[in-house]
Amino acid sequence: MTKRPKGYQAFFAELKRRHVFKVAAVYGVVSFGVLQAADLLIEGLQLSSDVLTTITVVVVLGFPIAIVMAWAYEMSPEGVKRTDPAAFGELEAIVAQPRSRRWPAGVLALIGIVLLSGGGWWVMNRGRTIQRVELAPSLSAVAVLPFRATGSDLVVWREGLMDVVSANLDGVGNLRSVDTRTIMSHWRGRFGEDDPPTEAAVGLAGDLGARWAVHGQAVELGGQIRIDTRIYDAETGEQEASTSVSGPPDSMLALSEGMTLALLRELGEHQDVGDQGRAYTTTSLEAVRAYLEGVQAMRRSDWDPAIESLERALQIDSTFAIAAFRLSESYGWKYFAGHPNSVEANDRALRFADRLPPRDRDMLTLRSLADRGRAPESLDLAQRLTSRYPTDPEAWYELGEVYFHLGDIMGIPMSEWGQPFERALALDSSYLSPMMHLMDLTQRLGDWDGFERYVGLYSAYDSTSEEAVSRQRVLAIVRGSPADSLEALESLASADSEELRQTALAALVDASVAPFLVRVVYEMTDARHPVRQRENAWRFWVNLVEIWLGRPSAAHAALDSAEALGINLRGVALHRLYQLARGMGDTAKAASVLEAGRETGLFQSPSGRWALGTYHLYLDELDRADADADTLDLIADSLNAVGDSTNAYVASGYAQGLRGMLAGRRGEFDEAV
Repeated sequence: MTKRPKGYQAFFAELKRRHVFKVAAVYGVVSFGVLQAADLLIEGLQLSSDVLTTITVVVVLGFPIAIVMAWAYEMSPEGVKRTDPAAFGELEAIVAQPRSRRWPAGVLALIGIVLLSGGGWWVMNRGRTIQRVELAPSLSAVAVLPFRATGSDLVVWREGLMDVVSANLDGVGNLRSVDTRTIMSHWRGRFGEDDPPTEAAVGLAGDLGARWAVHGQAVELGGQIRIDTRIYDAETGEQEASTSVSGPPDSMLALSEGMTLALLRELGEHQDVGDQGRAYTTTSLEAVRAYLEGVQAMRRSDWDPAIESLERALQIDSTFAIAAFRLSESYGWKYFAGHPNSVEANDRALRFADRLPPRDRDMLTLRSLADRGRAPESLDLAQRLTSRYPTDPEAWYELGEVYFHLGDIMGIPMSEWGQPFERALALDSSYLSPMMHLMDLTQRLGDWDGFERYVGLYSAYDSTSEEAVSRQRVLAIVRGSPADSLEALESLASADSEELRQTALAALVDASVAPFLVRVVYEMTDARHPVRQRENAWRFWVNLVEIWLGRPSAAHAALDSAEALGINLRGVALHRLYQLARGMGDTAKAASVLEAGRETGLFQSPSGRWALGTYHLYLDELDRADADADTLDLIADSLNAVGDSTNAYVASGYAQGLRGMLAGRRGEFDEAV
């Protein structure tokens, strides 16, 4: 008599009889292959990570469906039919089989499930987290500390010598300079503006992970400058060597370079600095002095004096690459990333990039890649920079910039964008740039506790700038008492146009403050503001917010008000054309909009021709849209010919985008992709 199997034995036997184990094994292996192939193809075609996410979700959700189908149905000569119940003794026979015949099916099914789970987890999580990379043992970190400076003409050189020597040492042999921003942040936090005892200064270098500390003083006596420098073992505090150079005041550049060479000899490198390690290639002492004043203003996020000083440095020496690099950064913060002044300075720096030290050259390359939307290359270079300079807050900030501006197209959740910025703040608690982005992120995420915390941190360093006041005003509206909210609203009546613009930027990211934002943008149109700023308010801000709120008639009225001022008919025509191309414009004005575009030369610009092409596409005039794409290519060629590579890249992108939409309209989906 056949022994009746136990409950679990009968269940597993039923799974084997219905081929569930076989389906699980095959589905897991095939799914793993599909996910790997999809990952490679999507990366090769540079498609959005959302496509890969969708494929992964479909594959994973398909697994239980496949298992249920295998249990319920079976193939027969008549086709698919419901699985019949087990015949008498069929399950007992399966249980009675030797293990060598029973176990392989279950093991293969388990392997399939592991492959499916592992493949899905790997695809969904790769590239999402910041990997902390320790400094390679072959690199020796050196911290160049602020110099003591005696003499009124040497004030700028207190931090200036630190900047010059640190930049010159970085990347030579196996040396890596600790970022001067980090040093100054911790220096001010620990010592203020005082000059501490040498032991305490060297101790700070050790706390920052430096192997060596460079400290010294510059003294002006009898018309001569003398610079004495000492090198310390930052781990033990022992002095290892000392150097001294002297010369007339107008020889500071030669003195600093001679001091750098002496330091290299004392550190055992025995290498000339060479062009690849020399940051300050200019021969003008005044240009370097202006540059150092600009950099010191940048550390305080004081952009106007920073721009003034850096512009002066470039007026003295137009080939001063690092000054152009910092000027581009300053313009980007004063206005916005991609501002024409920022792009111009960035292009100037690129022309002389070979004169920059390795770190700054990589930073410039990263910014250029990010500006052109080349997301994978930007992310790769940014991660390599944080590996090379793990204690450099600017490197972590630049990684955060890639997340912030390109994270959407790489499928990185917004909740993770703040991690590099937080790391930058951990290294430099006074670094205002990551604080500003963290305020943006917490507001976008509706994390008002986090927003309030970062507003407090920012205000501790800067409480009176337009940036600070605008954030405080938004916080008062959202989190303040009724009296605070009313006071914040009433303050709009006396705010200048730039302060209102900053407030609008701070409020734009959250629909919950839409009523407040409406009040802000209409306040920007008040007669107390200059006419150009009022025109921009009607054309851009009021128009944008009314569209955001779903009120197209009010958006049309805003453009009418901007047009009535008569100072930017080209810009008004562009915005009207955008609305027409999206099916919400005033069609009665279509002819006049096109005429205004032709008269103002709008259609010879990348954005204007793109708007015209999308309008033709909306009208289903595909041949005209195709011609617009060809014209965009011609515009790109002409821009390249005059050296405007950034706008040429934009024009080419518009052309490809328009062709992609055309192909999609025609049903040519492979071509569209």
